[in-house]
Amino acid sequence: MTRPRPRRWRRVPLALLVAAVALLAGGRPAAADPPGPTNFRSTVDAIVPDVEGIEVSIVGGDGFLLLEVATGHTAEVPGYSGEPYLRFAADGTVEENTSSPAYDLNQSRGRTDTSADADAEPTWRVVATDGRWAWHDHRVHYMGSGDPAPDHASRGDGLRWTVPIVVDGTEVEVQGRYVLLAAPSPLPWFALAAVVAAAVVLGLTRLIEPVSAAGTAVLASGVFAVAAAWAQRGADPPGAPTSPLVVVLPVVAVIAGVIAVMQRGRVLRAVAALAGAAAAGGWALVRLAHLWTAVLPTTLDPALDRAAVAVALGATVAAATLVVRSGALAAQRVDPPPEVPGASD
Repeated sequence: MTRPRPRRWRRVPLALLVAAVALLAGGRPAAADPPGPTNFRSTVDAIVPDVEGIEVSIVGGDGFLLLEVATGHTAEVPGYSGEPYLRFAADGTVEENTSSPAYDLNQSRGRTDTSADADAEPTWRVVATDGRWAWHDHRVHYMGSGDPAPDHASRGDGLRWTVPIVVDGTEVEVQGRYVLLAAPSPLPWFALAAVVAAAVVLGLTRLIEPVSAAGTAVLASGVFAVAAAWAQRGADPPGAPTSPLVVVLPVVAVIAGVIAVMQRGRVLRAVAALAGAAAAGGWALVRLAHLWTAVLPTTLDPALDRAAVAVALGATVAAATLVVRSGALAAQRVDPPPEVPGASD
């Protein structure tokens, strides 16, 4: 006779889910909105004059200007009206002037208005201690809505920009350009999603029963999505982390998939598979623009990132279809008790 598994093991998936949510949601709130997909790419061309002690780069396609100042060197970044905005101390401490108009404007990539006074007394707060900080500098990216006119940011040389910085008392100018890139077609990725859905519904169900097939699809897509989510968080600049939900949702899909595949109880497994499909589908919808945008906020190859979204979409459709068709969630018929002959009311 098979010995029943201890009840405590059935609580492991729930414990893992709670731990994941607590770990990922416990981070410090973002100082600015995180990088997102874009069709623009901004690059740094030169620092004039060339000085030692700093590195400047663009993070998130065109979203952030990242300044890294080596220990023993100092740097100051003025705001858009010349007011004090950022200062980097020789020991690596980075401070931001929260009274600066630039502080308000740089909270999001597209913000264009503020009531802050450029002449106000600076209010400094420490934002980093390692000499690295990134911010939405609106000089390095396009601030309009929709695509710009061809003469504004062509697909050739692009539009040039400059940002002033004072390094060890020397005024320097960071020079660069941004260019509009051709957007990729999403059709191949929607086709991949359809292939995944068909393979699960028509193929995998020949090997295992429908609810297990749904759970397997959710589990596999969740694992792929977790890898893509961590790669997205790995591309975050200092002070602008991606929402923890980007990782939590695929983790939920993985745990739900494990329950659907390994736990007992037809209804429990069906509910888990459907919940996992909802989590994977929600994650894919949040990142749907990755399918038709040229520059993605990730350390992964863009094709792999888009494939993760497509697989999640296909697995979601397949899992939901299989659970509904299985009838596992339908109300179970309860037969009335048999009548006892001679029984009276």
